[in-house]
Formats: sequence, structure tokens, C-alpha cells
Amino acid sequence: MKNVKVGDTHNFALVGHSGDGKTSLGEALLHLAGATSSLGSVTEGTSALNFLPEEKERHTTLSSSVFGFDWNDKHLTLVDTPGDSNFQADGRVALHGIDGAVLVLSAVGGAKVGTQRMLRHCRALGVPLIAFVNAMDRERADFDAAIESLREIDANPAVLALPIGAEAGFQGCVDLVHRKAFTAGGEGEIPGDMADAVEAAREALTENIAESDDTLLEKYLEEGELQEDELLHGLLEATRQGKLTPVFCGAATSELGVPALLRAVTELLPSAADATPRVGKGDDGSDVEVPAAAEGAFSALVIKTQIDRYAGTLSLLRVVSGTVKADMTVLNATSGEKERLGKLLLLHGDEHVDVPEAGPGDIIAVAKLKSVHTGNALTAEKGGVHLPEIEIPQGVISYAISAKAKGDEDKAYTSLGRLLEEDPTLHLGREASTGEFLLSGMGELHVRLTVQKLKRMFGVEVELKTPKVPYRETITRKVENVEGKLKKQTGGKGMFGVCYLTVEPKPRGEGVEFSNETVGGAIPRGLIPAVEKGVTEGCAAGPLAGYPVVDLKVRCIDGKHHAVDSNEMAFKLAASFGFKAAVEQARPTLLEPIMNAEISAPSDHIGDIMGDISSRRGRVQSTEAKGSATVVQAQVPMAEMLEYASTLTSMTGGQGEFHMEFSHYEEAPAQVRGKIIAAAEAAKADAS
Repeated sequence: MKNVKVGDTHNFALVGHSGDGKTSLGEALLHLAGATSSLGSVTEGTSALNFLPEEKERHTTLSSSVFGFDWNDKHLTLVDTPGDSNFQADGRVALHGIDGAVLVLSAVGGAKVGTQRMLRHCRALGVPLIAFVNAMDRERADFDAAIESLREIDANPAVLALPIGAEAGFQGCVDLVHRKAFTAGGEGEIPGDMADAVEAAREALTENIAESDDTLLEKYLEEGELQEDELLHGLLEATRQGKLTPVFCGAATSELGVPALLRAVTELLPSAADATPRVGKGDDGSDVEVPAAAEGAFSALVIKTQIDRYAGTLSLLRVVSGTVKADMTVLNATSGEKERLGKLLLLHGDEHVDVPEAGPGDIIAVAKLKSVHTGNALTAEKGGVHLPEIEIPQGVISYAISAKAKGDEDKAYTSLGRLLEEDPTLHLGREASTGEFLLSGMGELHVRLTVQKLKRMFGVEVELKTPKVPYRETITRKVENVEGKLKKQTGGKGMFGVCYLTVEPKPRGEGVEFSNETVGGAIPRGLIPAVEKGVTEGCAAGPLAGYPVVDLKVRCIDGKHHAVDSNEMAFKLAASFGFKAAVEQARPTLLEPIMNAEISAPSDHIGDIMGDISSRRGRVQSTEAKGSATVVQAQVPMAEMLEYASTLTSMTGGQGEFHMEFSHYEEAPAQVRGKIIAAAEAAKADAS
């Protein structure tokens, strides 16, 4: 890494839909800049950016990769992000570490759902964009249709380059601002048959730029034109304010049109110094602006965790302010723990080189940090500013997971823990009521590839199953004075305990309450905890289908004891017997978990989505238009949503997305109760 000023430090991401050529474009940029000696190929497995075995096998990006390089006395960091919806969340997290992005779309098919999704995320974070219409040399390439597709997703395209030819006849591009043609042979004159088209496109570009600035618009209306320097200045401001998206075109695999894009990355997208300053919290909790100054207090964000074959676990840091050096001690502002940094590494895909220091805008890696995880904020030991942590997207689909081989359980879950460090959008948890371990991810492919990775990296095989639904049981009426009794005499010291219980329903979600209302020493005070323990253990499995019993109040109102034969075990068992009898008399019922679901999809699919929600026994709470999409808020039983991700993908052609979280429990309909109870009885019979 050169000793580069903050104003000459640029980091940018390639974003868009899967299969539109982001990685191929990244390879072309690296080769053109001299960062790689040859042009890497995704299909041939020689890509410097797609280095994971699963990526080489599938010829697609599954995880964001980082490549730092120098070009024209500037330091650039390229972040290649996944386009598949199963893995795009990894790219969304990486966006917090960059200052600009290139929105890549194919000339064959134009903007797709992944294009729109990443455009939306970039805008939400205030990340300026330029666009590149790729694959102009492919059959059925249509530049005009691609531009129109950008307009349809409200990208506000401003065309800066026109293609010379298309498909097999694609030769290069015309720079509309400078009125120059660029082909494989270098810079030249505009083809004569394109003169009128170029002037019309330049006029449209001038109007777009003028309309983004009142001063320029006034001059344009008065004089009918703008000077080249005015066009460039207006374009720069409109791009960085998100008013316009400059559009270039080319073919990544032949590197045509790529030089103009590389220049635009450094000329139109902001440097670390030009980007909007971030805001953090000072020691007193007040908001503090964090300037990108090398001499300021150190602050950084952890944008990714990566398992490296040689260095172990790498934490990728985006330095926001200050200068960081090897062997420096920093504070993890998220956890409050101090960390001593080892070597600083500049990443070249899966390779890395040591660097002595890094400053604002740099993205570097540090190995083996103990308390640091993706999304954490790091700061100086004293006087630093706490940046907001990165919000990690939550998984939308869960599978029950278990080791294939008996005895591999500990190894499987320990190894999964390593993968969860690398990919925080995965979650592993245990559902107490069902005893299952659940692995959650962003989609079925995401979870299944994690299982493949587990086998490749750690030699552990696991099985995936649809998870059980954590049903609950409760009561629907009050029952009083139910006896629980244990009387056992074996010739020696016996077992004796009697308690009388009253049970009554509580409001949903209030859990189980126990109270002792005995008087006169009917049950000795020292044995009351045993009664409560018996009730608690009785709640573990209800009478209908063996699910936990919730939302009731249990009162111990009376009892009997024996001076010799009464003990804790006797009263615990007596309470358990009494509790079971009381629940059976109190008209028990089954509760099912209800989820809050937020579903976002293009508006023309909303009718199908709402009909599908109704068929799943769901209730639509609200709908809200957001741009070209509509967001549906609904409450749906969990049992009906276990495989919803694939259904939504099928219904919307991959354009829908959803998030789900637990809301509450409510009584299951009679038909559902009958099926669940029958299944529980069948399972019990099989077990015996």
C-alpha cells in the first residue's frame, strides 16, 4: 500500500443481480489497473475474487471478497458482493464499509430484482452509485432496454456512454461528455453514422444534469447549453447527492468500456475524505461527527469475518478515522473489551500482504481477535468515538440440524460455531420445548451450502429436517381444590404427602405463577418449595400432546403431612400428580405460535401474496406502497410459514423478500389441534 492521502483513497463495491457479471467486471478492473497479471475468469476458475471451492464449483459469488490495489497514485479497495438473494445479506453488511458503488446490470435482461434490491440498500445508507451496462457483446444485448429498466426502478440514469454496435458487432463506446470514441484500438473519432445519436444523447444528458441543480438549469434555459466543466461539476454533485446515476457500458470479458468506468470510480464516486462524515457517540453519549482525518482518534467498523486457510480467523476493518498500526491496542466499543492487534493485512482476494499502518478509508484485515465479530465498532482506548454497530440481517428459514454419526454432536456444533463467526446471517439455537437445534439462514441454498462447507472444512456431516413447531398447552377454565396425593408404605420409613391445588387461566403470555395459600402448617414451610418444583416439572409436558403448559396460576390452598413419612420427594410427586389432574379437568387446549411477517414485493404480485396469506390462516394487518414495491404486514401461524421462502420466490419470480419474528401464542383451531394430538399419540406409540 502506498502512503496515500485520504483524498486519494477510494473504496467501492460492485453490486447487482446474480449472473450479471459483477465478478468478471471486477477482474477486468483489476487487470486494467495492473493489480493482476492476467484477466481472471469465473467460468475457468481463475478468478482472484471467487476463490472459495464452492464458488469455483458453482461459478458464482457466495461471499463478499475484498481486493486492495493502487492505480494512478490512488489507493482503491474493490468489494465484490454476491447477487443471489441467499447471500446478498453479506453484501449489505459490506456496504457499511464503502463510500461508493457500481451497480452492474446485464444488457441482456436489464435491471432485475437483485439490481433493485441493492439499489435500495445503497440509497438507504446514502451510498452514491454509478451504473455499468455489461455484456454488450452478448446475443440479444439491448442497451436502450437496459436504460429503460433503470428508469423503471427509479435509478434516475444519466447516460454518459453510448455503445458502438452490439452483440457480435460491439466495438466500444462513445464518451458523450468529451465526444470521443473508445475502442480496442484506443481513442478515436465518433463513427459518422452515430453523429446524430450522440448529439441527441448528449442533449438529454445535459438536460438531466441541468435539472439536478437550479443554478445550472437557469443558465441552460437562458443559453441553451452548458460548458464541459459545468457539465462535469453538475454531474459530480448530482451523483454524490444521489440525484443521478451516471451510466457506462461495455463488456467485462473483453475489457471494452472498462477504462472509462475505472476513471469514473475515482472521479465521480467520493474518496474517503469526500464522503459524508459518519456520526458516532462520544464518552458523554452525545452525537459526534467523525471526520476522515488520519491524525484523529482511531475508529473502525468490522465489516466481515473470514476464515483464512493460513492466518485463521480474519476480521476485516474499515478504518473510519485515525491511523492504526500493528501491535496497537484498541477498544471494542461494542463489547467493552480491549484487543491487541497483530499484523495488519492488505487483502488481495484470498492472498494478503503485511502493511505497517492504515488510515481513513482503508480496508484491512487483522487475525485472531478474540472478542471481535462482524458489525462491531472499534475505537481508541481513550477519547475515541463509538460508531453505530452494523445491523445484521436475520435469517428467514430454519432447519433442524443433527450430526449424521453418533458421537459427532460436539464436533458438529463447535465447527458450526466457526462458520457462524464468518457468516453472522446464520444462527444456531436450541428450541427448548422440542429439543431441536435449529440452523437459520437467508434461504434454503444458504443453509445447504453451509452444510457442504461444514463437511469440506471440518469433515463433519449433518442432516437437515423441517423443524418442529414449538406448540404450547394451557387451560381454559378454573378448577378448584384438586387433590394430589402420594402414600407409600414399604415396611420401613414411608412416603406421604397431600396437597390441594386450584388452577386458573392467566392472560396470554404471562407464564406460570405459583402461590402458597396454606395456613396453620398444613404443609410445613420447608416443604413448599418441593410442591412448587412438582408443579414446575408438571408444566414441562402437558396432557394433550406433551408440549409445555403455560399461562396459568397455580395456588396450593391446603395439604396434609406426616411427621415421619413426609419429605421433599413425597410432596414434589404429590404436587405433580395433583397438577396433572387439575390441568386435565380444566379443559386443556393447544396454543400455536403466531408470527409477525413483513413481505415486500412488486405491487403487481400483492394480490397473489394476500390470497396466499389467507390460505395459510393468516391475517393481513396493513399494506403500504414503497416505490414500485408494496409492503404487507401480516400475522400468520408459524406452522404455515416453515417453507414460505421457496413459495414466495416462486410466486414473485424471485422479486419478493420477507422477514418474520415471533408475535404471540393463540389457541389453535380444532382441526389443527386434532392433527397435532394425533401425531403426538402416534409418535408415542412408535416409541413404545
